[in-house]
Amino acid sequence: MSTALQRWALVGGVALWAGFSIMAQTTLMAGHWYTLPSPDPGDGELQQSLAALVPARAEGSWAAVHVLYSACRCSQRVFDHLFESPRPDGVYETVLLVGADEEIERRAAAAGFDVRVLTPEALESEFGIVSAPLLLVLGPSAELRYAGGYTERKQGYDVQDVQIIETLQAGDDPAELPLYGCGVSKELQQLLDPMGLKYD
Repeated sequence: MSTALQRWALVGGVALWAGFSIMAQTTLMAGHWYTLPSPDPGDGELQQSLAALVPARAEGSWAAVHVLYSACRCSQRVFDHLFESPRPDGVYETVLLVGADEEIERRAAAAGFDVRVLTPEALESEFGIVSAPLLLVLGPSAELRYAGGYTERKQGYDVQDVQIIETLQAGDDPAELPLYGCGVSKELQQLLDPMGLKYD
């Protein structure tokens, strides 16, 4: 092979490698750069499904439902926040955990959270939810008052669930934060990761 051909082969190989690397990085960051879908707070079926999560002992109280995905690093940040921070008084809190994880379940129980473990399919069919981490706050009459993210920025560490709940309890409407994190449903995972690099 001539020197010129070798040079072109090298340039072409580097260009292909660079292109693949950019595509891979874009795929891996998609869920963190783009806002993921959150449910419609006016969805009556969703409100009924969420209200059914609140036990009789907590009826008439504010309730927070934390939808978290055991395989999602953004959800892990929220787990750490929930289990290590003071929780708001008089608020019933439960975790919808997508994907069983004994350590997370143990920590949640120790912190006083009820936990329900779901498959991605069950989360979508029962609640119409396809992404996480997602915060849902119900008022004393079990009406859905907030459905959105936890942080203002992607991969943020300033988890604002307590501030959101306190704002609602004060009679104000908090700004809905964007939902950054991971797709939970197979369809959304394929859309975010067509190359199959992040989700297996």
